[in-house]
Amino acid sequence: MSWSELGAVPPAELVDARLQLHQAAQVVASAGTTFLEPQPDDSHPNFGWAQPVGALVGRTLPGANVRVGLRVSDLALLLVDRNGSVGDELALHGKTLVNAYEWLAKATTNAGAELPARGITRSSYEIPKHATAEGAPFSSASRDALAELARWFANGFEVLTALAARMPGASEVRCWPHHFDVGALASLETRPDGGLAQSIGLGLSPGDGSYAEPYWYVSPWPYPAPSELPVLDNGGHWHTEGFTSAILTGSELIAGPTDSQSERLHAFLDGAVAASRHALAG
Repeated sequence: MSWSELGAVPPAELVDARLQLHQAAQVVASAGTTFLEPQPDDSHPNFGWAQPVGALVGRTLPGANVRVGLRVSDLALLLVDRNGSVGDELALHGKTLVNAYEWLAKATTNAGAELPARGITRSSYEIPKHATAEGAPFSSASRDALAELARWFANGFEVLTALAARMPGASEVRCWPHHFDVGALASLETRPDGGLAQSIGLGLSPGDGSYAEPYWYVSPWPYPAPSELPVLDNGGHWHTEGFTSAILTGSELIAGPTDSQSERLHAFLDGAVAASRHALAG
């Protein structure tokens, strides 16, 4: 597996870039909301990762054979064709969300998508606030931070896709526009009605209200009582306020030698999955 070394920008210094990125990602989600058939699990607006262009990308739009994407390293909206090539794009530096949605309507229509009479349906998720949501222009002053976040996302998709492939019953790895985490859900046991009885969530968050920096998580469900959580022998800690997850923060990951970041992460994830299985087994 490839691994992009992390730590060029300290994890705690990625907040503003992450908040701008989260706002811009809602434009990509809006393409899914506007053009795709709604899904029961609300998966139609979520994102995959296009490694060759370093972008979060939505699903293929009917009639257009393109995906709307957001290149993370320089905050640019893209149209990506089925060959992975970039067609139209809009650099968001100095632009507003109004400009972004205007571009989305024009670019998708030019690509062959049929825009509904109501126009673009904007994403309505409640996400962290940023001045760009109130009309302020996007800024690329944090270019180094955006490049660092691109490395976090690239690593997250690659590592979690490999891990999910080893776990029977795991979903595809996607980034969700509301929480903005990259994750998969592995079903361990289902109820007679087909619902989940036990599962383990795997993911990477670029930061949120719980941790203002990227962090990796492994979440057993139903949440075990804190007294039933095993010791994590490979780093990290248990988070039990509001949700229960084994957590490895970005600061913890980059604290050691850079040549062992990948090995330390894999040890944490494998150990946290084993600990979660043990806790769920009672």
